Amino acid sequence: MQSALEAQQVLRWLMVVRWLALADLVLLIVLLVASFANNEELVQIFGLTHGIVFLALIAIVGIGAVQKLWSWWFVVATLITTGPPGALVGEVLIARKAKAILTTSKGDTSDR
Repeated sequence: MQSALEAQQVLRWLMVVRWLALADLVLLIVLLVASFANNEELVQIFGLTHGIVFLALIAIVGIGAVQKLWSWWFVVATLITTGPPGALVGEVLIARKAKAILTTSKGDTSDR
């Protein structure tokens, strides 16, 4: 990630990552509550939904790594932490770097 255009693209992808990670987090919490309450019906419904959203999250983070929007540590962190924790922390760190690049590039163009 070096140019302002690349940084903007990264931020757009990270918005998708953020929403998927938050949805996955909510589904995971509901799944855990249903599991502790021994509610098999809710566990089946939210387990499947959580699984699908988790796979979508891993896919988006993986596609971003293949496109070199970020490095593979983001995929590994998301996978190891079972989704939301790694995705949200990684999203914040990568977004901070992208925003710094945008700020720097705006400062460069205002000097002209």
